[in-house]
Amino acid sequence: MAVPRSIDQKALYMVILPVMATGFSYTLIKDWTDALEARHIPLLEGLLPHQLLLLFSEGSMTTELELLSDGRVEAEIRFNGPTALSAAEADFLGARPGNDAIEREVWLNAGEKRLLYARTLIPVNMIDRFVKAALDEKGSEPLGRVLSSNGVLFAKERLEIGIVRCPAASKDLNLPEQTPLFARRYILFNRGAHGWIIKAAVTEIFSPELIGAGIRN
Repeated sequence: MAVPRSIDQKALYMVILPVMATGFSYTLIKDWTDALEARHIPLLEGLLPHQLLLLFSEGSMTTELELLSDGRVEAEIRFNGPTALSAAEADFLGARPGNDAIEREVWLNAGEKRLLYARTLIPVNMIDRFVKAALDEKGSEPLGRVLSSNGVLFAKERLEIGIVRCPAASKDLNLPEQTPLFARRYILFNRGAHGWIIKAAVTEIFSPELIGAGIRN
């Protein structure tokens, strides 16, 4: 669709893109727990070693899922566009409420199977312009693959584990909206000598087929 030059591009995207968003929201059933403490939660005792590996992974989730599924993992984009940080989001990121950010909602899929629902928030003042250009160019690919293909290493901090209800994720999995799902959140970051290469808040919600099929309300 041709856009008249008189129309502000960012304003146009702010109007169009939220219509495409899935309305990411969740309700915590079991509160976020620091990863070190979470290892001792009785609910995790029945998980298999590979499930615990995914839940506490500090590497690329895309790579972990590809090793597990023995195939290529692709991103199914549900939303990719501008947003403004809420007070809670800003607090988790160490940013200011209302700051402009990039929001990405994706399913990571192995073939036709949805494995993990992820939401990423990247403040625009916490991403290197070259990394942002790579994300813009390859916006349909998983974040971990975009970073690794551009030689961007990263670490994770503030890893927390929780159990949530997420109507959007459950609907996509053909599950009842009240289905409890394992989730985690963390900060993904790389800071260079002259500032942030990237700093992002990531929330990941696991399909019960992947982790936690035995959770009960």
